[in-house]
Amino acid sequence: MKKTEINTGLGRVIGTVNDGVCMYRGIPYAVTERFELPKPYPKWDVLDATSGEIDCYQYLTFRDESSGPDAFYHNEFRSDQEFCFAESPMTMNIITREGAKKDPVLVFIHGGGFETGTVGELPYGTCTEYAKHDVVFVSLGYRLNVFSLYECGNYGLHDMVFGIKWIHEHIADFGGDPDRITIMGQSAGAMSIMNLMYSQTLKGIVKGAVLMSGAGAVPIFTKPWTREQSLPFWAGVRRRAGVETTEEFRKLPADVIWNAWYEESRDNWSFQAVQPGIDGVIIPDLPQRVIRKRAYLDVPMIVGVTSQDFMPYIIYDMTIGWAMKHVRHGRAPVYGYLFDRELPGNSFKAFHGSDLWYMFGNMDKCWRPFERIDYDLKDQMVHYVANFVRYQTPNGDGLPYWQHVSRRNMSFRHFCDRTTDTISPIRIRRKMDRAIFRDKGPM
Repeated sequence: MKKTEINTGLGRVIGTVNDGVCMYRGIPYAVTERFELPKPYPKWDVLDATSGEIDCYQYLTFRDESSGPDAFYHNEFRSDQEFCFAESPMTMNIITREGAKKDPVLVFIHGGGFETGTVGELPYGTCTEYAKHDVVFVSLGYRLNVFSLYECGNYGLHDMVFGIKWIHEHIADFGGDPDRITIMGQSAGAMSIMNLMYSQTLKGIVKGAVLMSGAGAVPIFTKPWTREQSLPFWAGVRRRAGVETTEEFRKLPADVIWNAWYEESRDNWSFQAVQPGIDGVIIPDLPQRVIRKRAYLDVPMIVGVTSQDFMPYIIYDMTIGWAMKHVRHGRAPVYGYLFDRELPGNSFKAFHGSDLWYMFGNMDKCWRPFERIDYDLKDQMVHYVANFVRYQTPNGDGLPYWQHVSRRNMSFRHFCDRTTDTISPIRIRRKMDRAIFRDKGPM
């Protein structure tokens, strides 16, 4: 692997190049203080982007995750990796083909329940598949848990907006086209994109979205809190930390702050304690009201679920419901998929997040004994997404035609080990029944 160097508007950047693919890791796009909005990262003379990223403090920072509640996903997506954690984790990986010029851009926002997750996780962190399709791939980091959610500050969502605008301004230096940016997220990353779509903050910047297991407005019983409604919970967090005021809380060590939030959220658990709230800026109002007013960002989308997904009925109902709202409101087309491949290696089949290996193709970094069908399925899924990033439709290049959702067509494309045809809502619900009663995943 050789080094490569480029000049940017912020200074020189040193990355690596291998087999025609350039990789720049850990590029800082912002800096911040605790519980404050992101600010521009200062210019540099030379930035070494050959090593790793900075990620936000999380469970893995302070406890042994390999045997804790996140053990399955740690072993699946993070085993044998080294991490660097901090409170200013606004870094990104940029991966592009050598000699790229005005290639379309795909920006990925990782999941992790707004509590965990890293820029460089095994399925996507060093993904080279899209560079092979002449697409610039970016994995974007942001703040998590108490460092993002404190008193409904939505700092992690502000980081994403800041980072996407940074990409719009600077991606041309890396061979990307700032006028063709598609955002993509999985689980909490997909829910984050939904939150970003409730305002017009990214209007004219984002041209499409891919949402994996997180499309649609969350059910009303999990609706976000306003800041005022969140204050009693955060007062409980401060009491656990042994202080009364935000100013005192702000000065405590990071581990004390995280542990106080973690213990309070586990003892007094609620959806509102671990998800963004209505801040009047990023999320201007209750999402259901924004949707009824048709005030959400209108871009074409790919939305998908897995057959053993987390809370499969809710995730699927959110997804198909969002697609049909686009139809009823006369908005941009939405393409749905069900991922249903039974992954080799254990009995969890198409668990929540299993489609990450196929959407990004880093299968050589996985412990599973993948077969030829897995690589073929990966090639097709990546190709569909690459087309979507280029043309705002997944179709073309001889791929099986993918019909968008309409009043006459509520079927999803079916990615599995036997076919990549379509699957009807009735058959999807039957698979959800199996997921609940027989084929439950790891969550």
